[in-house]
Amino acid sequence: MKLRVASALLKDMNKYKLARTGIASLQVIEIRFLELIAQHMGFSYELVFPVDERFGFRLPDGNWTGIIGMIKRDEADLSVAPLSLSMQRMQAIDFSDSYWMQDTTFMTELPPLLPKTYFYTYPFTLGVWLAFLSVMIITAFFLVPGEGFGAVLMTFMRGLCRQSVNVRYFKTVARKLLLIHWLYFANFVTLSYCAVVLSFLSVPLRNKGVETIDDLCRAVKGGSYKALVSKGSSILQHIVNSSNENVKDLGSAILNNHWDYDTREGIDNYFEYGTAFIGSKMKFRGATFPRKFISKDSFGVFNVAVALNRRFCCKKRLNVLLRRIVGAGLFQKIIEEEWFKAGLGQQNFQSVSIDHRSASLSIGDLYGVFAVLVAGYIVSGVVFLLELVANYVYNVKKTHYV
Repeated sequence: MKLRVASALLKDMNKYKLARTGIASLQVIEIRFLELIAQHMGFSYELVFPVDERFGFRLPDGNWTGIIGMIKRDEADLSVAPLSLSMQRMQAIDFSDSYWMQDTTFMTELPPLLPKTYFYTYPFTLGVWLAFLSVMIITAFFLVPGEGFGAVLMTFMRGLCRQSVNVRYFKTVARKLLLIHWLYFANFVTLSYCAVVLSFLSVPLRNKGVETIDDLCRAVKGGSYKALVSKGSSILQHIVNSSNENVKDLGSAILNNHWDYDTREGIDNYFEYGTAFIGSKMKFRGATFPRKFISKDSFGVFNVAVALNRRFCCKKRLNVLLRRIVGAGLFQKIIEEEWFKAGLGQQNFQSVSIDHRSASLSIGDLYGVFAVLVAGYIVSGVVFLLELVANYVYNVKKTHYV
């Protein structure tokens, strides 16, 4: 028995396979899965390809494109392409039992590194810094009345720097308790700061990127990002019909701008900062992707099954075979082997490995601290000159009036 097997990925497979290193090949996974089924069901096959090279979606007139259209028009008997189940597709053609579930998410480039110039401000957020300064100023101004504000504030700052403090402003029991609590608070803050700032120097920090679906929707709406989906994927229809208005707007933007990518090609060919790829997490595995950010959010989990012509004679037998393949872990074994081969095929391991940084700190790492020090020296010099000028003017006026 010879069957016609529709595929959108296997056309010119060698061309695409040779061009892909470091990425798990979906074409190889598909062909190995097909050969496994054909071997145990005892049929030979002929590959047929849709003209548009897509999985298939329904047109406004009710006809179908891609693989779904070929099977519906009796131009193919089945397809083992990773087609997810949907109500529209099940109304058009038949499907086997589900043999796999794909979690759909998105992937982006890692955000750029934060500059080291202001590393000393990173341990605390802006809100913590403002709260800390407010507590220090309010305490010095309101809780120690009758004393010089500047002198008391300087005392608090000396405690913050873990230096000896002048206790002559804290003669009463209430003020001594205030000073004790302040020193405890300052010591805790100082230790926390010192513990965090060194780790920030040792490990490169990155800007907050697009991490969630809501972040992606806002970024696309703001024009700073574009989102790509695989050609003919049903996920686009799912996004467009979402009950979430932000996700629906994201789908409309993808549809109107024709943002898609060819899954036969290396996804890295499309990569640039400001681009997000929506698809199955299985696509985002391989040696190329350790430096990419894969979101933990999910657009949904979809069942994947073998697409069948309604005249296919052996659906029950195929379902039994699929359950055995899944139960024995053979399909997962194929996927794991291709992920492993993708790592072996990567030509430049250094380009995808984690940076190994020296433990020694360079001038560039401490540039911000030196900049603050120099700025402080300049301000101090200017103030000193102003004091000299003011003193000179005062003496001149005093001599003139005498």
